[in-house]
Amino acid sequence: MRRQRDDAVSPVVGVMLMLVVTVIIAAVVSAFAGGMGSGSEKLQQVQLRATYSQADGMTIEHLGGDAIATISTNVIVRPSKTFGNAEHMRWVVNKTSITDEKKTTAYPDGTPWLAASGVTGAKAFRPGETHHILSPYHNSTFLQPGASATYKFDNLDNIGRTFYVEFVDDAGRVFGQTEVIIKP
Repeated sequence: MRRQRDDAVSPVVGVMLMLVVTVIIAAVVSAFAGGMGSGSEKLQQVQLRATYSQADGMTIEHLGGDAIATISTNVIVRPSKTFGNAEHMRWVVNKTSITDEKKTTAYPDGTPWLAASGVTGAKAFRPGETHHILSPYHNSTFLQPGASATYKFDNLDNIGRTFYVEFVDDAGRVFGQTEVIIKP
């Protein structure tokens, strides 16, 4: 009677199991590295430039990057270190004061990001566009609600100082920032 040898079966099964485990691990690592495992949405990218004049207000230029949904974007202003120890202060700009350049009968100064009635006005801020906070809306009521005279950007003593304009999404993440010099 002849006996069958099955010594080689164990090493073959072991090698196959190691290959399967390696392929599964590689697939999981690849999925997470590619963002498949992440449920978070991509942070917007935007390049901004802003100017501020006490006489004319603020202008914000969208130099490049993603189109910004105005309804889900807050514009924050905060003093720089040129104001001393005030860089911890910050104000959310009233969206009814920010306008695009599309002048209409209803909006002769441009369409606001948010109409006074609460309806969305200018829905997006796109690359190449310029939006404004015009006089008299750039005063402390719209740009810096509740600010003391010392820190108001329209205070003549603050000419030459700087502040930051930041774009912040609904999750509180800053996705665009520029430093602005206060001009007369």
